Amino acid sequence: MTDLLIRKIDPRLKKALEDRARTSGRSLSDEAKSVLGRVLNPEPPVKMGTWMASLVAPEDRGDDLEFEYHGDFPKPPEFD
Repeated sequence: MTDLLIRKIDPRLKKALEDRARTSGRSLSDEAKSVLGRVLNPEPPVKMGTWMASLVAPEDRGDDLEFEYHGDFPKPPEFD
């Protein structure tokens, strides 16, 4: 592994990183590595259908998966 030294960092940015590290229970160094790793190697976005299916427990899934709207269905907009 190699080291990285960042000079002249904005005190507010450092404070935000320290707060984030404290919240997640990590050291300042580990939190900085985590943030850099997420920014430089982002996870691919989850597609909406995949996300919606993840909201339903596996035992409740089937071929008849429907998402119901309860209440009065809003009227679609009119484009003139």
